[in-house]
Formats: sequence, structure tokens, C-alpha cells
Amino acid sequence: MALIQPKESGNGGIPFQCPMLTSTNYTTWTIKMEAIMDAQGVWESIQPTGGVAIDEKKSKKARDFIFQALPDDVILEVTQKKTAKEVWDSLKTRYLGANQVQKARKHTLQSEFDALQMKEGETIDEFAGKLSGISSSYVSLGESLANRVLVRKLLCLCPRKIYATRCLH
Repeated sequence: MALIQPKESGNGGIPFQCPMLTSTNYTTWTIKMEAIMDAQGVWESIQPTGGVAIDEKKSKKARDFIFQALPDDVILEVTQKKTAKEVWDSLKTRYLGANQVQKARKHTLQSEFDALQMKEGETIDEFAGKLSGISSSYVSLGESLANRVLVRKLLCLCPRKIYATRCLH
């Protein structure tokens, strides 16, 4: 994590941590970076609302935040991008892939979800964590699993000693 000291004193001059992007944390990294940039008033340069023109100064500040959270090899790949949105979109394409790749990932994720079984000795919390992870992966691909589907999967796969009734499909 990189410590970032905002130039404005909106947070009382206290530095906050900006997460470093890795090959495995893209989804949580985007959530944290969105929160940081939104708190600093620059998220609108990534995701403008209502057709409002993007403020160039805010875009530069957002680009700076993103660059501080990237490893050197990734910075070298996106350095030619001049706006925060261009950098953000480039990272999204790199880590999530194009539409065809996303469709393949969704299909793979659905297969993983369908095949997921509770292992002998696995706790309900551990299994629920796996379900939550798959659900988060769906969200990162722009989809979602309905809560009823997740609850049904959890209840259907719990051992009978925990959940005594048979599961109806």
C-alpha cells in the first residue's frame, strides 16, 4: 500500500493508504480506488454523470492517484494514456478482458458455481466465503447472482446434521 497525502486538507492532512494493484486483486482494487477518488472529488473524471464535461484538472488528479497505485511495469503500459478515464479503461480491458473474454469468464464462473460442493470438514463460514467470492467475481464482470440463488446453494449443500430438511430443486 502506498501512502498518499492529498494536497487539499479535506481529510485533516492525514495520509491515507492507496492499494497497490497486483495480478490478483483487480476487483477489490477498483472498489477501493473508486472510494478514494470519490472521497477526493475526482471519480467523476472516470465515470461522468449526466453528460457533464470532464474537468481536466480533476482528470489529472485522478490519473495521478491511479499511477500511484500501479506497479512500474503497468505504468509503462498505460503511460501514453492522457486522461484518467483512458487509463482506467485500459486497466479494465487488461484485467477483465474484452467482451468475448468476459463472456467466457462468466461461463466458467457459472460452471464453478454449479459444481461447487461443501467439502467434508468444511465449515459453513468457509463455504459461505467461497459463495461470496464467486458472487463478487460476478459483480466484477457486471453481473450478479440473486440472493435467493446463493441462499438456496448454501442450504442445499449444508450437511444434514446442520440443515435437517431435504433440499428441493
